[in-house]
Amino acid sequence: MPSKTPIRSPARYHALRALHRIETRAAYADYVLQALRREVALSPRDQDLLTTLVDGVTIWRKTLDWVLARYVRGGLDRLDPWTRNALRMGLYQLMFLDRIPRWAAVHETVEVTRALAGEGAAALVNAVLRRISARLEQGRPPAPFPSLAEDPVAHLAVRYSYPEWLVRRWIARYGVEGARALCRFHNTPRPLSLRVNRLRATREEILADLEARGLRARPGAYHPYIVLVEGGLDLTTWPPYQEGKVIAQDESAAMVPYLMDLRPGLRVLDLCAAPGGKTTAIAEGMGDHGWLIAADAHFGRLRRLREHALRMGFTIIRVVQADGRRPFLPEWADRILIDAPCLGTGVLARRSDARWHKQESDLSGLVAVQRALLESAARMLRPGGRIVYSTCSLEPEENEEQIRAFLRDHPEFRLLSAQGKVPSPFVDAEGFYRVLPHVHHMDGAFGAILEKLPAPPAGFG
Repeated sequence: MPSKTPIRSPARYHALRALHRIETRAAYADYVLQALRREVALSPRDQDLLTTLVDGVTIWRKTLDWVLARYVRGGLDRLDPWTRNALRMGLYQLMFLDRIPRWAAVHETVEVTRALAGEGAAALVNAVLRRISARLEQGRPPAPFPSLAEDPVAHLAVRYSYPEWLVRRWIARYGVEGARALCRFHNTPRPLSLRVNRLRATREEILADLEARGLRARPGAYHPYIVLVEGGLDLTTWPPYQEGKVIAQDESAAMVPYLMDLRPGLRVLDLCAAPGGKTTAIAEGMGDHGWLIAADAHFGRLRRLREHALRMGFTIIRVVQADGRRPFLPEWADRILIDAPCLGTGVLARRSDARWHKQESDLSGLVAVQRALLESAARMLRPGGRIVYSTCSLEPEENEEQIRAFLRDHPEFRLLSAQGKVPSPFVDAEGFYRVLPHVHHMDGAFGAILEKLPAPPAGFG
């Protein structure tokens, strides 16, 4: 690879490098972007364009490939990864970035292709992008999508760039229009969501600080300590973050600890604690008084949890590396949170590549892990205590079906309603906490409260 970065468009140059790395190394887009930011110095404007291009191409890959396949003889698979991703990057600009003139999108993409992949690749990219640009100039779509009437699954999958298995599940559950609304939500950029540490700051203080810095910010719609920020904010250099006054957390996730009925002095166990958003909210809800064990099986992820706990000033959090599927504190806890590993289909808007790393076949393994966590938690909970089981998934197998199966096998537990603990719009007919992105306009979430009935008196019956 040439070492000299083209002066005219460093953002596109590094975006193409990132896209090549994501494809050839099966790397996560977030990690590649973080590494690039440490590796190269870009202006804020170029930094924004770099992120826009990498996230945009990653999200819209299926749609872009559908269009490009109509213009590349022999199909995209015959191309090398540099050329394939250059075409995707150029087409993304033509189809989705109105603020960039078409001639600039084509010319600059061809130039970085020449620098990174050679003259032959640049010639192909130039020819294909110019043909598509000409159609767009004439007001014609670059390629027809599958018919909605004939094949709604294929239509939504291509039109909104999703795996067909996921679209099929959503149509079965929410209907075609519900699935379309869900796809649109996950393709729309989300504001940065911050939870204010109420032991160190007020929401009004944080909003005033952001306004003074010229950033657009507003309160969350439901959670009393959430702030939503539009535009770029580097958390690591922002004093309120450094001082432990805020943590990044989605509004729907921030409401889960309210299901736990927290108070000072409790014994609480967080079984899947890293990276710590809910753990710190639990400590906050306990007024930093009591016992809080934060367990996770992954040592590397626990480092971030420790950093958050230290930065935010919580003293009751004890971090433990442990597999939550194996009981390690028999009948110790008054409250247990299981923020279970899941498909994450409720939070696809937060990670550009998440939809491509999920498979329907992953469900059975995740369901088994979730059930093992529930069985373990049941043995570590004291009689009269409560388990809160939560996911960021929309899939019934991971949510209500999981809870119903557990209750059938454990008559010593009962389901409590979330009513009165979270706002009413998020409590369904069975008493579950449920946030649907296309209905509530925030990231998806599910929660269930399970109470362990007190043991009967000795000799009873």
